[in-house]
Amino acid sequence: MEKRAKMGWNALWILGIVYAILGAVFLAVGASLSLLGIDSDTRLLGGIFVLIGGIFGLLGGAFLAVEYGKRKRANRLIASGRYIWGQVVDCQINYNVRFNGRSPVIFVVKYVDGRGISHVFRSHGVKTYRDPDYIGKNVKVYISDDSFRHYYVDAEALLPNTVEH
Repeated sequence: MEKRAKMGWNALWILGIVYAILGAVFLAVGASLSLLGIDSDTRLLGGIFVLIGGIFGLLGGAFLAVEYGKRKRANRLIASGRYIWGQVVDCQINYNVRFNGRSPVIFVVKYVDGRGISHVFRSHGVKTYRDPDYIGKNVKVYISDDSFRHYYVDAEALLPNTVEH
């Protein structure tokens, strides 16, 4: 079975969905007002709704495209099979996102290359509790090249024995 990246939900993904839905609703209302409008005021109001709906729709589409690109890149990195081993040095809570009253945890991973240079990577938000037992464990960091510009931290590998009820 092919391994896939699990990115979870983040603020940009949620905003993209909400803006896309708002854009579709505003476009539908604006188009119906413009097409069925009897007087010029109704058609003007319909045009305003179409304009606002278009802006919301474009923003929502752009946010979703950015997030889709990140997920697709992460899947390509995993499929390439090129990775390094890093060590978890910290678990940080991302207070910017909250699901069911709980914020996701971001793992900070450190890798020291052959020249002695330390590279620090951050995982995506993982739905788990902050646990000091994760610190010191090794985890795979999938990379595209030696510049480390694009990477994916396989944080789910840290959680195979965790069952949430």
